[in-house]
Amino acid sequence: MDVEQLLPADALRPRWSSASALVYLGGFVILAAVSALLGILSDDHGDWALVGYSLLACAAALVLALALEQSGRAVGAGVLATLAVVFFTLFVAGLEDGLGILDFDIDDYQPATLVVEGLAIAASLVALRRFRAPLLVLPIAVTIWITVVDLGSIASWGDAGEVLSLLTGAALMAAGVAVDRAGRDPFGLWLHLVGGIAFGGAVLALVGSDVTWVLVGLLSLVYVAVAYLLARSSYAVLGTIGILATTTYFTLDGFSILGAFLPFGSGQIDEGLDPWQVALSFVAAGLVILLLGIVEERVTALRRP
Repeated sequence: MDVEQLLPADALRPRWSSASALVYLGGFVILAAVSALLGILSDDHGDWALVGYSLLACAAALVLALALEQSGRAVGAGVLATLAVVFFTLFVAGLEDGLGILDFDIDDYQPATLVVEGLAIAASLVALRRFRAPLLVLPIAVTIWITVVDLGSIASWGDAGEVLSLLTGAALMAAGVAVDRAGRDPFGLWLHLVGGIAFGGAVLALVGSDVTWVLVGLLSLVYVAVAYLLARSSYAVLGTIGILATTTYFTLDGFSILGAFLPFGSGQIDEGLDPWQVALSFVAAGLVILLLGIVEERVTALRRP
């Protein structure tokens, strides 16, 4: 079955504006806050508290989604429907944990996680058919990525997860192209984004030498080229991150972009480089990014009739 056959015939096409941006951002804030609250309730009142409260959160999100849809606020309805899917997934995971067939404290692969992941995808597809919101493709794409990598943890050979992440990312990007060509490009956005992150993240996880970091820099340029070719700005953003990551590696010793924000990250300037040289390197990287943007504007102008 073609991937586009799983999608509704028409899509909700939200117009990007300040209002829709606030709806999306508010939804993600609610997701983070409620998820944290469910974790606190589970710690304070036991595993079954997670089951009950996550089901309650799912029901509340679904009722609000239906109410917003009835009032003509389709974008908000799609965001709330996505939250309902996430809370339903937490409910299933909590139920398995309460029954003793899934243990949150075990990092190794557990067959019971397949049930959680399968039901998460099924719930997302049902909600997608009902609300036609492209955002509901996001939990589908992320769950597929996680599922494939989880299955790779069974393998005894090293880097299995990274290799499977590469393959999954390539498959999701290809699915995004197929969906775009089928005239359902709003649904393709999240396939491209998650696929690009899965593929590029796996590449970053595999690099470990100067030669491979050069390849990361070249791949970043490829991402920008793909952004031009497919008219998908997500690849341009990921390509920019790759350019900055490559610049960081070659200018700073033991320092990464993530290390600047994560509590376990740290780094110092390489003893062979002066601070002004490091700063100049990032000026050069910024100029490269700027020039790539100018090239894209020229290419777009030439395409116009």
